[in-house]
Amino acid sequence: MTPDRLAKWRPAETLPAITGAAAAFLSVAGAKVVLHSPMWCAAITEMRLEAWGIPCEWLFSTFVEENDLFFGGEEALRQTLLEARVAKGDALLGVAVNCALALIGDDVRGICTVFAPGVPVAVAEAGGFTGEFDDGYGKAFLAVLEALRPGPCPPTPGTVNLIGFSPLEEHAAENLAEIKRQLFWRGIEVHLTFGAPGTTVESVREAGRAAFNVVLHEGRGEAIAAWFQEHLGQPSIFAPLSDAANKKKRPTRRHRGRFAYGKKALIHAAPHFGASFPPFLCQVTDFVLSVLSFIMPFSIAKPSE
Repeated sequence: MTPDRLAKWRPAETLPAITGAAAAFLSVAGAKVVLHSPMWCAAITEMRLEAWGIPCEWLFSTFVEENDLFFGGEEALRQTLLEARVAKGDALLGVAVNCALALIGDDVRGICTVFAPGVPVAVAEAGGFTGEFDDGYGKAFLAVLEALRPGPCPPTPGTVNLIGFSPLEEHAAENLAEIKRQLFWRGIEVHLTFGAPGTTVESVREAGRAAFNVVLHEGRGEAIAAWFQEHLGQPSIFAPLSDAANKKKRPTRRHRGRFAYGKKALIHAAPHFGASFPPFLCQVTDFVLSVLSFIMPFSIAKPSE
């Protein structure tokens, strides 16, 4: 087998995919999240999330054992759904599947549909050998979109969705507040921030109301933005928080034409999507933000050229 074909099975170098999937699912208000995994994998995931201040009250695990890996983990999953008291009226059931359970092929969605009728089910294969945190995050939110199926809505001028936010980044809350403030100064209102704690099912289902999406992180946001483009025809721009937080500093050829790039991406995009404000004000606020970045312990990094 060639090295390229083996690359996808390499161990995660940072946080594994199952941590990213759990963080994404837990950001949805009212969601119950199940880690279909052995005890050690679930324990490490919960420990990492709690270390970053993410509440894990509604995080459960099947704690599969050796016999389950041979004969299937369906019974362990069923018992966990009963323990979690998943019932009609719950906002979402998110299931992150560990690599070992993904290999044996449990019918996770089928089991959840039977034992959690009437609850939207989002399933993400997120084993440690399937990718990093960003991969699990993206898979989980794609599963959420498929489960909730946002429909087309009349876009509201001057509104955006922020895609690719993660509460596990340093100064995440402060950065998000600053982003919203800067957008507000430019006449743009944030409808939905994917990954922010307290994201409601209703806001996801009405995500089409935003005039466009702002992708804050390519690794976590590209596939989600592509989903909106394909299903709702919703355009996106690429405005990363920082090069250090992104896998790629520059767009690849296949990205061009789908995202707008450049230092003034947000400024130039606003008039095209119904937001209006004096150009000189944009330049002034950009200058102020640049000055503040030297004296504040946190501030958003400007999109790169």
